[in-house]
Amino acid sequence: MRQGRSSVRYRGLVLLGLTALVAVICLVAPYGWHASAAGQAASARAPAASAALHAKSRPRMLGQRLALGQPPGPAIEPYVRPEFAAQMRELRPTILAAAQRHNRPRLSGMSDHDFAVVIALLLYNENFGSLEEQVTPLRAFTPFYQDLQLRANEMSGGNLSVWPANLRPSVALEILRQQIPVPAPTSVITEPIRVTGSRLNIAAYSSRNDLYAAISQEIADPRMAVEYLAANLERGLYRAHFEGIPVTWRALAAWHNQGIIAPEDIRANPTARDYLRRTSAYLAIANMLIDSPPQYPRWWITQ
Repeated sequence: MRQGRSSVRYRGLVLLGLTALVAVICLVAPYGWHASAAGQAASARAPAASAALHAKSRPRMLGQRLALGQPPGPAIEPYVRPEFAAQMRELRPTILAAAQRHNRPRLSGMSDHDFAVVIALLLYNENFGSLEEQVTPLRAFTPFYQDLQLRANEMSGGNLSVWPANLRPSVALEILRQQIPVPAPTSVITEPIRVTGSRLNIAAYSSRNDLYAAISQEIADPRMAVEYLAANLERGLYRAHFEGIPVTWRALAAWHNQGIIAPEDIRANPTARDYLRRTSAYLAIANMLIDSPPQYPRWWITQ
């Protein structure tokens, strides 16, 4: 839905340019880069190890299947940038509140807890791309690339994806208009989806460029990004209901990534299949974030 080929090519060009820069730096200071890569790998393994220990303490988690013997490992080595890990801990209450607002248990068959896990799951996956996985030094430049797309939208009213939820302004506009694309001949349905906290009056903008620039600024705010992502997943619930598709985290992830939800559509879409493969690696980490007890101030506990 929001991952067009033009955006993929744009991301590839930007990151390939950064790759060239990394190559030059590696030639100049190879030991420094090796140390940095090792440190990043260690920080990637730490959350995964903690998540694995946490998984053993619970009989079931969202996305976890009962199995005999050694459970299979993740599809990729999950990587969470330390600063993003800290941001996710800060966003935990926002994620829980958004899940409660946008989950429709009658449609999803999910608890608010599990809906919150799906929100966290997608946020984790969206902040680590396949190219960064293959070219490890590029991880240091990913925040720069994300900011570059935001600035491009703000300056030109572009429709590039905006992080942390990796949403296009055009999709955010559909959410604000309460529109949900569905298969032909219906094409579009409307449902009462509300974006709590939005200050945009979409009718007040005289041009699409100005509107997209304003939307880009709003969805770049981490708390609003969570709200828009949760609202988009709510749209996925209505789309699944329209098509008569059972709701799973995989269906919602494919909806967010490609605007599809039916299993046969997912199987026929290589991008969606790869997205689900990568997303599955973050299930334990997302469960751990939502299940972790709130951190109260020491003075509160001792009183």
